[in-house]
Amino acid sequence: KPLARAAPGTAMITYDPKSWRDVLSRWSGSTIEACWSKVAIIFVYVSAAYALQITLDCNFGYAFDHSYIVGRTLSFLLVFRANSSYGRYWDGRKACVEFFSGLRDLATLSCALFKGGHGQYVWNRRAGQDGFSVERKSGLDDIDDRRASEARADIVRWSLAMAVCFKIMLRMTGQGYYHGEMDEELKWKLDFDRMRLRTLMSKVEFEEVDRALRVEDTGEERRLLWQTGRSEPQVFHNQSQPQQPGGVYKVSMEPSCPQMLILLNFVARTVRLHSNEPYGYKERFLPEFIKILKSMMVCYDRVSQGMTTPLPLPYVNLVRTLLLAYLFSMPFFITYTDGLLANVVMPTLTAVALLGIDQIGTELENPFGEDVNDLDFQAMIMGLEKEMLRMLQLAGDSQARDRFVWLPVPKFMQSETTKPFLWYVALQKEVSHVEVPRSRNLGGLRVRHVNLELPKKGSQ
Repeated sequence: KPLARAAPGTAMITYDPKSWRDVLSRWSGSTIEACWSKVAIIFVYVSAAYALQITLDCNFGYAFDHSYIVGRTLSFLLVFRANSSYGRYWDGRKACVEFFSGLRDLATLSCALFKGGHGQYVWNRRAGQDGFSVERKSGLDDIDDRRASEARADIVRWSLAMAVCFKIMLRMTGQGYYHGEMDEELKWKLDFDRMRLRTLMSKVEFEEVDRALRVEDTGEERRLLWQTGRSEPQVFHNQSQPQQPGGVYKVSMEPSCPQMLILLNFVARTVRLHSNEPYGYKERFLPEFIKILKSMMVCYDRVSQGMTTPLPLPYVNLVRTLLLAYLFSMPFFITYTDGLLANVVMPTLTAVALLGIDQIGTELENPFGEDVNDLDFQAMIMGLEKEMLRMLQLAGDSQARDRFVWLPVPKFMQSETTKPFLWYVALQKEVSHVEVPRSRNLGGLRVRHVNLELPKKGSQ
């Protein structure tokens, strides 16, 4: 089966549902765009049949009282399919909301339950009073506050990594795990997502997570992205996507341990490590963390199953067989003396309606992927990043907040969402060798070159 190549710059469509002009003037993402070729075939077919009947002065068929039975049966089957697809769409949307809600809950609990030290104790009681600021709180921090800051930063970075991993799963399942290959454009976007993971974790952690991906890398990609062992986000600002012979990358379709399960294991170990510590939380709250992690894995599996399990083939096959039979038999149930409106215009509009309902079912069946009618996951991740860092600020944990920096997004990724997608979060220590611009007008990333002073003679 040929791959469905994603159009460059696809992002979720936004429109004004109250404006008829805005809705009717849209072409991209509409059912007409998807069905116009089939509708054109039906139009040509019924027009030719009508012209031939006029030329021969004879009817190919005649209208009888029970000719509407097939049409009504077909309409019922199409509407039933659309309703089933809408149920799958709504279930997938709820699963995504629950997944991102679980990520927020992890960060919220870590900010609220981790006790910290003296600085955190004073902040919880005096925040916003008598001019007590984060700077004053930082002056009171002790070793327990520093340990709590490190623990919160770990949970935040793992939460962001899981959100990026969720997006990677959507990219891979749409083509890679379903067809066993993916095109160059999608592979370059996947490499950027992998680099986002690398900027949030150490080299050893990333290798453990990335090993589960099982996707082909060219020698050029390994040289540009992974050879140094450091994160190299600046490559996506300076290089275009490498060319692959044939334009297709191989992906292993063999079932294996998913990336999300490995990340959840890291998070569970991190959470368990800080229970009953002087700076951490009481062990009685551990089940709350485990419950959140369990619900997130369930949401992940629901989305994965929804993408890889379409509606049963016998049902879709029956609907489309009856649909084609009905559309191509219309000239045999209409008298040509009824005129152009009855013989050409109305059959064409009927084709638009029935093919459109079938296309709606196809669109709603799988709202995860790169199409313009799919859910905007990139915007969800953007919102999550800002919420995570804001929660650290509200907790008065400037040390944990300062462990993260904002990196500019490459231009080829900025069109993935309708929202301004200009910056993303990275762990400061993993991009310390990269020069991070402080102004949005600079753009791009460059490697920071540090001049080391040579030791003086006689010094050790």
